Amino acid sequence: MKFKFMAAIVVALGLSAVAHADQKVAEYGDPVLGNSYGGCTFTQVYSTGGGYYLYQEYSIACTSGTYVVGVYTNYSNGWNNRTCTFYPGSPAYYANGSCSNWNVYLKP
Repeated sequence: MKFKFMAAIVVALGLSAVAHADQKVAEYGDPVLGNSYGGCTFTQVYSTGGGYYLYQEYSIACTSGTYVVGVYTNYSNGWNNRTCTFYPGSPAYYANGSCSNWNVYLKP
């Protein structure tokens, strides 16, 4: 009985996660598609840097809407160990991934 109860909870949580999954709207750096996922066009609208950092801002025009994402890249640990932090232009979406391949998702 305990097993069936636990299984029901796991299934319910799994279905809940699927039902509330965030919608991917754009992808930067896809190995096959490049930046064209979802018919999107990426335009770099701002860039600055110095020392061990680079900040770039992109305007992303997709069929689903237009999004702005800032990408802060820290190179202080070398090129292979660089880290990126993403700054979305609205609380309605977010970006995550690696410095060379990241996605933009709409929040539910």
